[in-house]
Amino acid sequence: MAYDDVVTVLDETQVVAIVTTRRGGEPAATAIWSMVVDGVPYVRSAYGERSWWYKHVVAGRPVAFVLGDGSLAERDRAGALELPRERVTLTPVPADDPVQAAISAEVKRKYAGSERSAIDATNSPEAVACTFRVDPV
Repeated sequence: MAYDDVVTVLDETQVVAIVTTRRGGEPAATAIWSMVVDGVPYVRSAYGERSWWYKHVVAGRPVAFVLGDGSLAERDRAGALELPRERVTLTPVPADDPVQAAISAEVKRKYAGSERSAIDATNSPEAVACTFRVDPV
């Protein structure tokens, strides 16, 4: 597996599973949305700083993505952890970075069939401030 596999999954999969690490060291899988703009993958915390996966990331704990359908993490978090995954680094993207407008547009395009409230939450100022670029380790 390689970083290119992560980019493909984040681009082509509606729901991805981010794997973060709890304080005690145990991994946790969370289903989230992802966007790819000009070949660069991004994720946002739709719940801003309140999301526990976001808290794990900013605490500097290891991060990976499941290489498969992340919606499994919505039903079976333990099952999602059994799938192959690739470690990544998440780099914060400033809220005023010009790429934010393109990321927001990609949210609207990719998730057009989703509930409007979920799209609005992902594009809210709070979520935009919690955007990460997904980079290789």
